[in-house]
Amino acid sequence: MFKINDDYSLKEVINVGVLQNIQDKFADATGLAAVIVDREGIPVTKTSNFTSFCKTIRSCEKGFHHCKVSDAQGGERAREKGKTTPYICESGLIDMAAPIILENRFIGTILCGQIIMEEEGREKTLNRIKERTADIEIDFEVIKEHYKEIDILPRNRLIAATEFLSLTANYIAEMGLVNIYQRELLEESRTRRKLEEYLRIKKLKILQSQVNPHFLFNVLNSIARLSLIENARETEEVVYALSDLLRYSLKNVEKLVKLEDEINCVKDYITIQKKRHQEKFDFNIDIDDKLMEMSIPVLTIQPLVENSIIHGFKDKDSIDINIKSEICDDKVILKVEDSGIGINNNIVGSLLESENEHTDKMTSHITGIGINNVHKRIQHYFGSDYGLEINSEIGKGTEVKINLPKN
Repeated sequence: MFKINDDYSLKEVINVGVLQNIQDKFADATGLAAVIVDREGIPVTKTSNFTSFCKTIRSCEKGFHHCKVSDAQGGERAREKGKTTPYICESGLIDMAAPIILENRFIGTILCGQIIMEEEGREKTLNRIKERTADIEIDFEVIKEHYKEIDILPRNRLIAATEFLSLTANYIAEMGLVNIYQRELLEESRTRRKLEEYLRIKKLKILQSQVNPHFLFNVLNSIARLSLIENARETEEVVYALSDLLRYSLKNVEKLVKLEDEINCVKDYITIQKKRHQEKFDFNIDIDDKLMEMSIPVLTIQPLVENSIIHGFKDKDSIDINIKSEICDDKVILKVEDSGIGINNNIVGSLLESENEHTDKMTSHITGIGINNVHKRIQHYFGSDYGLEINSEIGKGTEVKINLPKN
């Protein structure tokens, strides 16, 4: 699934001018103070309707520092809860924090309030303010005078008002992200048209069969983003999985990669196959986390999983596929197990030989890599003590062990 770029800031995906106008009108209509900050707590809008009480507190260095810390903590709590959350500011007033969430990522906070909660009353709130402002360099009588101007509101009204502004801000942020996607799609479309025109003029048909893989990935990304805009989530997920799988399969087969990378490749492949087979198989990974950094030849596990699906489904309505790990003496053993139709013993014995009549039948359709190829590459890197072992029983399934060195 597509995810928002980690580098995108709130200012990049949102029209600050529009949001400022909405925030100002919101503050005028409700009488609440309001400001919107980014994920680091830095304001992206100018403050609206801040009370003289808060302006006085923030006029001294220590008071301003307390306010920043309080706002950051309020925003963090709202992010953790994923909803509008009330909190008591460092000076003792009641504020609300509403997270701005985009593509499941926290990018900013709406802060509203600077009021006295009706349920607490003026006297209780004033006592709390006196206690919390004792360490700042402002005379309490001055603070008390400004305190008289603070409004009293019931809790439910404050929450409702904040949630209204939150819904508006989140909607504007979503529209901003859609605009970014549309601009990127437009740019990619222009690039594609230029290339197509070049091909038409030059009539180099052979070039069409040798298009740079990066162009293919850009097109796939364009399709996925268009799916996001059209709310076709499953299509988006499959296209991104295919893009990642193709990119990974183009790596030099002589490379060593981290086990974690190989597992991610398998997950992308499974995402595609589950859509194709309509969830007719269960897939589980149970690998010790401390093994994820170990080295493994690229495209070692995926061809085995693909064979389990291609050959295991014959005469079967559904199958289970499990990938497990085991540490034994000086070896690490990865297991690919399936509950498919199994392999005839006569075939099992010849699968790992250099040349045999069954090799083509047990070759991955996606990568073109067969079981024998996987076995030989492991031995090439780690020696003849390592490689694949195949155990299978007709009607009950197949287990392929990948023997690798522990160190």
